[in-house]
Parts: sequence; structure tokens; C-alpha cells
Amino acid sequence: MMIPSCLNTNAKETGSNRNISSAKETADNIISYKVNGKLVTTSGWNISRFKLTNVSKESLNITTNMHDEKRTININISGTEPGEYSAKPDDISARNFYGSYFPDYVNDVSDNYSFETGTFIITKIDTIKNTFNGTFSGIVRNIEGETFNITDGKIINGKLSPDTIIYE
Repeated sequence: MMIPSCLNTNAKETGSNRNISSAKETADNIISYKVNGKLVTTSGWNISRFKLTNVSKESLNITTNMHDEKRTININISGTEPGEYSAKPDDISARNFYGSYFPDYVNDVSDNYSFETGTFIITKIDTIKNTFNGTFSGIVRNIEGETFNITDGKIINGKLSPDTIIYE
């Protein structure tokens, strides 16, 4: 299940009450990565903890700001603890992630590429200051078999939503 942040209807979740600056204006909430060697620099649209039920473990959703940069990444991590998580579509282990890359989220959300392989490392999560840091890389593939290489992904002082969302 992909948790797309733009489909949320709660004002807190959609960002209408959030004060998110563009990555170009501040040193916080920066997400950068390379797509086939070309640098993309944007900000975090949504970085939030969530549970699918009250008793399920906490996970993370990270979505880059599609309004700031049309090339968008959406990642869900099956945990919130610092450490390494692997993109393995057929592996249901406790330390994995799944996600998508959209070359043009604004004009063609159906053109998406899923992480086939890769690594996401949570380097720091601070639920008091509501910040998140991490790195990521991997290969994404669409249904036609076309791929992009995502490298040098960095989240610098990402703005972590203060609450855990429960989707019961």
C-alpha cells in the first residue's frame, strides 16, 4: 500500500497549515538526489510517521515537494529506528522500504517507477525537534522495464510531522 500524501484531506496532513519553505530558501527540509547523474534538489512535502492500525508498528512516509519540483519521490519505510532498510519487493522482512519515482508528478502521475533495489538509511530521527535525516539510493523500474538510477539521495533536517497518523 502506497501512502500518497497529496490525497490526504486533513488540513494538517495536506500542508495547508504547515509552514514549509522551499529548499532554495532554507538549509532545513532539503531533499536532494541524482536521477541518472542529474541533480534534483527539492524539499520535503510530507515526512510523517504512520500506522495502518492501532496495534501495527510505526512506519514512515517521505514524499518530496511536487509543487517545488515535478520530479517526485514517495517512499514508505517499515520502521522508524535509525539504521539500514532494503528495497526488496519480494521480501517482507521487518527492515525494508518501498516507493516510487515520478518523472513528472504534476502532469502525469501515472508515469511512475517502483524501487526494484536500493537502500534507505535513517541516520537520525528526532521526535522532540521533529527532524529527520537519511540517505537513499536504488534502481527504479516502470511496467515497460525502463529504469532510472537514483543515487546520492539525502534528506537534511527534514520536517517530521509531530503526530503519528493512524489509518484505521
